[in-house]
Amino acid sequence: MKSKDKESAAKKAKDFVQVAERTHKEAARKADAAEEVSKQAKSALKQAKKEFKVASKSAREARNAADEARSAYNKAAKRSAKAEAKLGKSRKKAAAKQPPAPVKEATEKTAAAKLVAAKPVAAPKARKKKAAKKGRSKATKSAAAKVAATRPSVEESAAAEESFVLDESGLDVQ
Repeated sequence: MKSKDKESAAKKAKDFVQVAERTHKEAARKADAAEEVSKQAKSALKQAKKEFKVASKSAREARNAADEARSAYNKAAKRSAKAEAKLGKSRKKAAAKQPPAPVKEATEKTAAAKLVAAKPVAAPKARKKKAAKKGRSKATKSAAAKVAATRPSVEESAAAEESFVLDESGLDVQ
């Protein structure tokens, strides 16, 4: 019986070897499949990293472009505000200016000023303080007329200018 026991033990061992070989083949096949899946996952990860890099780069460029556009807009707004202010001032000046006098009247005024300069002139009155400027208002013909009425005439200002003589000690009134 000993030989039968040996044969059955050998048969059992052969069966175990066959089972182990089948299990080993199955495990190797699964390992190959897992390795293939791992390779695919790695390549997908690489692709995702590339796409993320490209997306972040384009987002950074878009942010920079937006920042540049904002700064350009702010600069343009400031320039526009300055231009508007200058335009408003020039409109106000233009409304305040009187139309230039004709040449004929100008010669008469200079002759009258020479006559006034020859006469002794009393000391000029103390200047009144100008009223505080009010907010912007639309320039109209009536506003220009009001400004012209408050200003001294050209004859008076020319006479006042010619009545002062610059002396060694300073400014003297004649």
